[in-house]
Amino acid sequence: MGLVYALIVSERVHRTTAVLLGAVLVLGLGVLTIDEAVAYVNWEALGLIFGMFILVAALTESGFFRWIGLHALRAAKFRAGRVFLLFCGLAAVLSAFMDSITVMIFMGSLALEVSRVLKVHPIPFLLGLITSANIGGSATMVGDPPNVIIGTALHLGFADFVVNVGPVALAVFAVNAGFFYLYYRRKEFDRPPSLAEEDLAKHRELDPFSAIKDLRLLRVSLTVFAFTVTLLVLHQLLDLVVAFVALLGATLVLIFGGKDMPELVTKIDWHTLLFLGGLFVIVGGLEKTGVLSDAARALGSVSRGNVALLLTLVLWSSALLSMVLDNIPFAAAMVPVIRDLSLQNGIPLPHLAWSLALGTDIGGNGTPIGASANVVGLAVGEKGGVHVSWPEYLRVALPATLLSLAAANLLLLIRFA
Repeated sequence: MGLVYALIVSERVHRTTAVLLGAVLVLGLGVLTIDEAVAYVNWEALGLIFGMFILVAALTESGFFRWIGLHALRAAKFRAGRVFLLFCGLAAVLSAFMDSITVMIFMGSLALEVSRVLKVHPIPFLLGLITSANIGGSATMVGDPPNVIIGTALHLGFADFVVNVGPVALAVFAVNAGFFYLYYRRKEFDRPPSLAEEDLAKHRELDPFSAIKDLRLLRVSLTVFAFTVTLLVLHQLLDLVVAFVALLGATLVLIFGGKDMPELVTKIDWHTLLFLGGLFVIVGGLEKTGVLSDAARALGSVSRGNVALLLTLVLWSSALLSMVLDNIPFAAAMVPVIRDLSLQNGIPLPHLAWSLALGTDIGGNGTPIGASANVVGLAVGEKGGVHVSWPEYLRVALPATLLSLAAANLLLLIRFA
């Protein structure tokens, strides 16, 4: 696992290649047999992610993201501060149900275009969108890959995340957005609007209906997406497997979306699916050799069974490590650790799961490489001629992240300790 982490952080090879190398070594060295490796793979998580990828790809093809973003721009009446807050809220809401990478690609591009029209600097928008997307993704089981891993491995449902993590994520989002708004208010947002409603005719590309590429596909994909989310909310009550629900939604959109829909399968992120599959095998090897149990005992001995201290340790350790390491492999490695911590210390497992989910998702905001949304959002800025340096990112995002984590820590203790 150390070799895999080193290769991922060094970026000398693609992270999928690094994980596949680790999985081959686990099998080649006899740590796991083929049957054991297959058993350790969380097929439910992979099925859920695959199905959601198809649904998001259909929404992308229809022009949904740009359409809803332009509606938000009109609702804000082209005032920079309002646009910033609405865009951040939109990124958080979308990322709670969709892949944050896709959200950042479209919202980031839209933010660059809007900032040029409004004659404000785009960096506040990019940083606000990135951090909001990661926080919004923590609110549901399908929002971020770490949540998918945690939820499916520990048999926690969509509603469990919404009820227990959702309110904390909402409060943390308010803290984060408020921090960014106050930080940039005098510099960027307290300017009079440079574009009035009557001037909209000069910017026809900002008309929401110009963003729709396929109206029929938009209607079909939104209907199927709403149906899928409803089933995800009710899956425990209906005794449905979440992977089945997501795959059902993907099948429906492929059937009714049009004759070109099968091509969506070629556009989904296969790298992520292979990455997760290999990662489960590596973590299975660590679990079998007892490495993760030893880590759990070490954390338990430090906390001495104190619930408040243990929740805090899990939150901050996962957050700080997620700032410098990819939060997906870290979450996968920590699931067996918190399971052992729960057994050894008599602490309810869901409480530790919520702490881990918030730590990995929010902690990723701390650095430019902390989460996939950060890397993609900053890359979108680079393509648009906007470079965000490490010092510039850290100067604003790191204090906002630490403040968000402190708020999450306080709310966790109030709720669960």
